[in-house]
Amino acid sequence: MINPTVIPHYTIDWYLQSHINHHIDLLVNRYSCLYALRVDLFYRKDTYRYHSSTFRSMEYEVRVLMAEMEKLSAVVGYFCVIEWTADHGFHVHAVLWLDGHITQTPFVYAEKASAVWQQVTQGEGHLHRCEKNELYAADISIPVRYNDPASISNIRYILSYLAKAEQKEGLCWHYCNEVPARPSVGRPRQPAFTPG
Repeated sequence: MINPTVIPHYTIDWYLQSHINHHIDLLVNRYSCLYALRVDLFYRKDTYRYHSSTFRSMEYEVRVLMAEMEKLSAVVGYFCVIEWTADHGFHVHAVLWLDGHITQTPFVYAEKASAVWQQVTQGEGHLHRCEKNELYAADISIPVRYNDPASISNIRYILSYLAKAEQKEGLCWHYCNEVPARPSVGRPRQPAFTPG
């Protein structure tokens, strides 16, 4: 779990951060166990897309990818942001949310997303899966449970990276799914409180 004294080394955009935290709240209220699959989407440097892509063309291809991934029963959500750097051009940081009652193997869905991204970009794209790393302050492999405040704080910290102000080039674009309301059947439960 994260050390609460660890702070990110980037500037947080409060607008994006509030949307990410709200999205997390909706998902945690709806699903009792989630796995977060963090991916970065790029175009390979030796490709036409890398040299000629625009914000709108990348947005379109990301929307196609997420629409395809939503067809998989384990994928219950996503949140994406677009950034630009001189080194990577337009690229996307995203999280795919997986229902922990359907799967506990995020890497399988990373492979599926990579295959779809290859198809969408006609082989010009690259998907990088962000995995657990001992150098990081938080652990992406920890499942997010509605009754475990530490797991919710952990994922809030990890996803704060999507809300960094740097590299947005003035475009505060984000794309996420609508989270359905929790069914009325079953036992009522109170979500764990975590500061946003």
